[in-house]
Amino acid sequence: MTDSITDPPNAGRNRGIALARIGGRIFGSLLIVGGVVAFLRGVEGSGFDLFRAAYSILYGAVLFLPFARLSAKLWKPGFALLCLLSAGHVFVLVVAVMYQYMEMAELGERLGVPGLEGSLVFLSLLQPPSALFERHPDLFD
Repeated sequence: MTDSITDPPNAGRNRGIALARIGGRIFGSLLIVGGVVAFLRGVEGSGFDLFRAAYSILYGAVLFLPFARLSAKLWKPGFALLCLLSAGHVFVLVVAVMYQYMEMAELGERLGVPGLEGSLVFLSLLQPPSALFERHPDLFD
């Protein structure tokens, strides 16, 4: 058990940021695997399904970038790309839920609460701040 007297004052915060980045890498690997499986399975449906699979692979790959170790010259465009892709992933998820709603409406049924998509939105929006605070922990204060 750790003693709060001997722990550095920001140890818990730094551990939380590191865990958020590890979670981002796990999230990225799940996105990549899901996108590859969708392509191998032969994505049924519209071109949106193909776009969603390709976007998942791209976004998942960007989540694996080592943002803390990038040079200052590469960090800014990499972080901007992460922010844009994270926001874009949220919009892709919203559109996917809208398509699901329309499909269910055509069948005369109601769509339930999109819990998975809501969790994925949260994970997507968690990635830019965790990369920022991993690189610049002094900004957390």
